[in-house]
Amino acid sequence: MEDDQQKIALYKRVNGFTGPLSRTRRHWRTKVIAKILARYTWLKNRGRPQATVGNLAEEWRRMFGLNRFWKIEKVENDTAYCEIHFACSLEKTGDLQACHRLMEYDRALLKHMGGQLVVLASRADPSVTGCCKIAIRKHGDQRADLVAAHQK
Repeated sequence: MEDDQQKIALYKRVNGFTGPLSRTRRHWRTKVIAKILARYTWLKNRGRPQATVGNLAEEWRRMFGLNRFWKIEKVENDTAYCEIHFACSLEKTGDLQACHRLMEYDRALLKHMGGQLVVLASRADPSVTGCCKIAIRKHGDQRADLVAAHQK
C-alpha cells in the first residue's frame, strides 16, 4: 500500500508539472519529457510487445501499476475501450490540445508495445465528468472511425 501511495504522489507531481507545461508556448517540452518517461517506465517495468489488442490494454494498464485508476471497459472489434480515473491537472480547463500533448506519454508507451491510443473523451473538456475515455488499437490500424477529443 505504501508503494501505491508513492506511485500516486509521483504521478501527481509529474502531472502537476507537465499538465501546465503542455498549455504554454514551451509545450514541445511536454513531448520530450513524455517520451523519456515512457522509455524509462518501459525499461523499469520490463515492458513487452503485445500481439493482441486485449493484451496491449492489459500491458498499458500494468505499466502504471494502479489498476483502480486505469480500467479496461471492453474489447471489441480489435479495439480496447478504457477509462482513466486518475486526477489530472488539466481537468475542466477546456484545453483539449494540451490534453493531447500530455497524453504523449501513453502514446509513447503503447508504441513500444505495438499499439496506438486515441483519447475519445477528456476531462479537460468541462462537459466530461468522471473519467477520460480512450481507445487502444494495434499500431498501423488504419481505420479512421474514432474521433479524438481534441479534434471534435
